Amino acid sequence: MRMGYLSNKNIVSRAAWNDRIRYRATFLNTIGTSLVMLGFFLPGIRLWDQYDHRLAWSEVMQVSLAYIRTEPGFVSFMALAIGLSLHLLAVNYLGKLQD
Repeated sequence: MRMGYLSNKNIVSRAAWNDRIRYRATFLNTIGTSLVMLGFFLPGIRLWDQYDHRLAWSEVMQVSLAYIRTEPGFVSFMALAIGLSLHLLAVNYLGKLQD
């Protein structure tokens, strides 16, 4: 009788179980970090590229808020939110490590 892979924690050593948790957390954190970079840095670079240095600070904030209301701004915001969620999920997985 063959049991399923990881169907019983006693079959797999604790070190192997911890490694699987670490790998899963590393994967989720890497994807989350990539999404945070996509959601944060790319809109910032776009705004900086189109930035008119003659604008007052209040006008710069108006332009930034207007960009966030566009479709690319919304996608960037969602990428940022999903990236942070994946990071928190990875931290949650690391809480399952056993001694």
